[in-house]
Parts: sequence; C-alpha cells; structure tokens
Amino acid sequence: MYDKFANLRAIESGQAPASAAQNVRYWDFERDGNILGAIVEFNSFTHSVYGEQHTVIVRLADSDELASAFLSGWLQEGMRRKQAAVGDLILIQFLGQQPGERFKRFHLEIEKSQPEIF
Repeated sequence: MYDKFANLRAIESGQAPASAAQNVRYWDFERDGNILGAIVEFNSFTHSVYGEQHTVIVRLADSDELASAFLSGWLQEGMRRKQAAVGDLILIQFLGQQPGERFKRFHLEIEKSQPEIF
C-alpha cells in the first residue's frame, strides 16, 4: 500500500532531511515588520485569484533564518531599478497603510554585494 505521507513522516522522525523550502518562514510585514538580510532567491507562482505573484527569499541578518516575502508591484519595480540580485543586501521597511489608501507603503534599500578578492 502506498503511503503518501511517508516522506513527511520520515522528516518528522528525523530519518530524512527537510528541504530548504520547508525551512522558510513566510514573512508578514504587518506582523513581522521590516526585513533585513541578504537575498537568497527570487521566486514566482500563479495564484488562482491574484495571478502571478513574486517573492524574495532573504537570509535574515539577525537570526540567519530564511524568510519569504511577497513583492508588491512597487517593490518589484524597485528591485528591477536597483538591479537587485542574489547575494545583495536588502532592507524593506514597512511604513504601513494610510487611511483611505488601498496599498501598503514600503521603503526599499539594496546594497550590491561586493566581489570577494583573493
């Protein structure tokens, strides 16, 4: 008999390693605040209601954990203009939402990673 939960049971019992994606914390700016760290990866997926969605995975500066944050259109455009890339340092400040506005406000800073000199 096929056990569709076999892999998850193995991870739970410590017999198999968890994938990196399973170790990513989903960031909520309203709950978690600003995000500061190094860009690890960019992702996108298609949501059944909202269409194509973009995310960035960041290794947090303070805890070294991985966090995935949704990118609004404004953040996506800022990343494109600043040519954000894997390895760059990132700060996304959540500035809240003003009464009567339909969108959230952010401030984006990108520091380009410096090539290592040997």
